[in-house]
Amino acid sequence: MDIDFKEELRKRDELLAGYLKQIGIQEEFIQKELIEYLEDHISKITDIISGV
Repeated sequence: MDIDFKEELRKRDELLAGYLKQIGIQEEFIQKELIEYLEDHISKITDIISGV
């Protein structure tokens, strides 16, 4: 019984580590997308201001 408990904890820890890695990857992707979005809008605003 004790071995099963330790094995379940190991599996859980492994699964959680995978989730944390995936969250990190998604966070990095979202940050890149946000930067691209902001750069695009800043460029548009700059063009509008330059045209005035």
